Amino acid sequence: MTIQEILAEQRVDFLESGHHHCRAGWLQIRHCPFCDSDSYHLGWNVAKQYASCWRCGHHPSYKLLEALGVSKGTRALLDGAEPGPVRREVPGKLQLPAGLGPLQAPHRRYLRERGFAPCEIVRCWGVRGLAIAGRLSWRLFIPIYQRTVQVSWTTRAIGDVQPRYVSAGADQESFPHKRLVYGLDFCTTSVVAVEGPLDAWAIGPGAGALFGTTFLAAQVLLLSKYPRRFVCLDSSPEAQVRARALVDQLAVFPGTTQNIVLDSKDPADASPRELKLLRKVAGLS
Repeated sequence: MTIQEILAEQRVDFLESGHHHCRAGWLQIRHCPFCDSDSYHLGWNVAKQYASCWRCGHHPSYKLLEALGVSKGTRALLDGAEPGPVRREVPGKLQLPAGLGPLQAPHRRYLRERGFAPCEIVRCWGVRGLAIAGRLSWRLFIPIYQRTVQVSWTTRAIGDVQPRYVSAGADQESFPHKRLVYGLDFCTTSVVAVEGPLDAWAIGPGAGALFGTTFLAAQVLLLSKYPRRFVCLDSSPEAQVRARALVDQLAVFPGTTQNIVLDSKDPADASPRELKLLRKVAGLS
């Protein structure tokens, strides 16, 4: 995990350029917690991972992160990270695909065949339909939100075509969807980490999708905010290797983390009885 991601998550004001204190290879943090300077005097050396203030001098990385209130688990995500070049990420503008509209009969039929109520999926998750839309034809349009604001999207094919999911490109989203967890706006004290949006729909509010079995440190950090965490990925051996890796990374944070392996392939294919039991174990019902 990068220091930029940690500072942004902690809502720490910092700059990478555009200020007379900024230097190549350094981040400038507005408020120094050691001397109370409030003028970007505190810098972070990205390559060597230490802090230095123009007023109060050198500070080890762990001292600064402790002073900023960064948890031990989050600090562990930074330890051993490959230092990368300092760069400013300029958010793009959200661009929706052409041909977007309400669900049509084929979309609704597909949802009912998968055990979903179309009206409920539209009401709760904001899903829409794509009909004749080039490479995105006949797909479900799934908006992705960050704190109630739509920042990206993905789509799910309703026929037997590959790839099943096609998501917004970097130039079509205002925040990278792979650094988010789908559905967190509906989570309270518990979260069930699953693979895809349809798995989250099957479980209902309280589930969060990783957009695949791989995960980023930013997603681990988001999940770590919930005191009760459950991981429920595909039951295949390959996916369970990733599930155990996610459990191990979450285990360093305060709270509890538990891996759940279903009898079914994944939550989207699980029986109502198995889903009901899962929700009970996770405290969602």
